[in-house]
Amino acid sequence: MLLALFAACSDYELTEKTEAPEPGFDSMPLPEVEVDPGAVDLGVLCAASSATVNVHNAGDADLQVLGLATTGDWAVVADPSPLALAPGATLAVEVAGMGPGTLTVATDDLDEGEVEVPLQAATSTPPEVTWASPDEGAILPVSGATRLEATVADDLDPAETLVVSWSSDVDGPLGSATADASGYASIPWNAADHTPGNHTLTVEVTDSCGLMADQQRSVCQDLGYDVETLDLSTWHFEGSATWDAVNGYVELTRPVTNQAGTAFQTVSTVNADDVTIDFLFFASGGTGADGLSLTALDADRMTGFVGSTGGGIGYQGLPGWSIEVDTWYNGEYGDPTEEDHISFHLDGDYTVLAWATLPEMEDGAWHSMSVVVSGTHVTATIDGVTYLDFDAPRSLAFPAYVGFTAATGSVTNFHLIDALVVTESVCEGG
Repeated sequence: MLLALFAACSDYELTEKTEAPEPGFDSMPLPEVEVDPGAVDLGVLCAASSATVNVHNAGDADLQVLGLATTGDWAVVADPSPLALAPGATLAVEVAGMGPGTLTVATDDLDEGEVEVPLQAATSTPPEVTWASPDEGAILPVSGATRLEATVADDLDPAETLVVSWSSDVDGPLGSATADASGYASIPWNAADHTPGNHTLTVEVTDSCGLMADQQRSVCQDLGYDVETLDLSTWHFEGSATWDAVNGYVELTRPVTNQAGTAFQTVSTVNADDVTIDFLFFASGGTGADGLSLTALDADRMTGFVGSTGGGIGYQGLPGWSIEVDTWYNGEYGDPTEEDHISFHLDGDYTVLAWATLPEMEDGAWHSMSVVVSGTHVTATIDGVTYLDFDAPRSLAFPAYVGFTAATGSVTNFHLIDALVVTESVCEGG
């Protein structure tokens, strides 16, 4: 009986009982948070600005946005949380601020309940400005090219968009210029347009944020003039002297016998004992005589502008001091040598107070000459060589008209003057 029962059971396959699956966690509809962008960097800004961070529900159940929080100098504009965000919906979150910070989005996303978004917006800093020239304490010359130069830079604006301005505490606004791509900017400084003496110069730049930087520099403008800046109506020409407008120089004599010509700048006087005078001269083209002089004519004692001809070289009889370049020997006038020479004289007297032999001056070339008078000390240099360096026997302090004289006698030359620059030492160290 038992055997039969076992035999009957062998006709069927034994199978494991399978239970119906219960609803699982993986199959439940769930929310899923996505944030775009993952980080915000607004770059360099003038002031606080805003950006939008999009919070998106990529899941298939409502996403609960539980809260929005910020750190640093940032804030959420019109925070709408808490709220439910339907599947596929996006919430635009506007944040505003400056500097570094974070936005934290808190949701009921089971995998990523809080999402942090780094926030960054750099605050613009003032531009930079640096003097290039002139140097601190510089003495600005009466003539020649002088420029006020600076370099600028900014963290926001390209250099070539920055406008650089200069001003003086004495003369006010001086001008402005736009910098080039390297940040360099400059304006000209013309001595004739500015007040002699000390100036505090300020260079200033302002960027597009309205931020400003400036730097100051102290300089001194020497007093004086150069022939190119003067109205020729302020010159007194007498005798054979004329202004050659074509060539731009003073012609004191032509190679004509028995001429005397003088030219003095009379619009203002200089201190005859504190002055530097630079010029070019030409003494050639004739038969050799007589010479020319640089003369500081005493404005208080003068009675005329022209002295004697010939060996008197046009200055004899004129009060003040004279330095002559003599190209012809006149023993009766006390010439110390038969060679070309330079000599110093007072009050139009032919008495030689100091002298030196010169190389040939009648060589058909222009020669440069510089005379410096400081107190009673006098130096005179021709073509870079100092020939006079001495102390005058008396005070040279008087108001003077600076000018030139020349003369011919029975022997002749062109006597020409060019590139005159007169500088009074009103600056310390000048």
